[in-house]
Amino acid sequence: MSKKTTYIILVVAILALVGMFFYNKYNVAPTIDVAKLEMVDQDTNTFNIQSLKGKKVIISFYASWCPNCIQELKTLNKIKEQKLQGIEILAITDESLEKLVEFKTKTQYPFTFLTITKIFPEIGINSIPVTYLLNTKGEVVYNNVGYIDWEDESTIEHLKGLMD
Repeated sequence: MSKKTTYIILVVAILALVGMFFYNKYNVAPTIDVAKLEMVDQDTNTFNIQSLKGKKVIISFYASWCPNCIQELKTLNKIKEQKLQGIEILAITDESLEKLVEFKTKTQYPFTFLTITKIFPEIGINSIPVTYLLNTKGEVVYNNVGYIDWEDESTIEHLKGLMD
């Protein structure tokens, strides 16, 4: 094998590794032990996710400046009463309490709004929105980076089925 061929193979291998790194960093939801997240509500009360055991839960990590996050939360609000009955929705940000209150007041969504005590990259979130579904045992049964089309009936039924 010539030197030129060896260099080409080496460059292609390095580019593939770099590509895989960035794909995993920005397109794969991190494994998070949601029970260990330190979260507070708008009144700075600590929120214990264990209090939701026995309930199905959608967790949406969002930011008030993120268009896809805003659209996803808007859609969840739109379908909550008819298609997501009995499912708790947590909207979690890493923004300040002031931003959380401002966004919650502006939207008036019937979700539990929380902020975490760390910034998203410290818990492995490098791209938002990120969604996690918990079953009634509190286990993560699904995760996704990016916008989910909650208005698609087959998507809703599939995701609700995962939480059973």
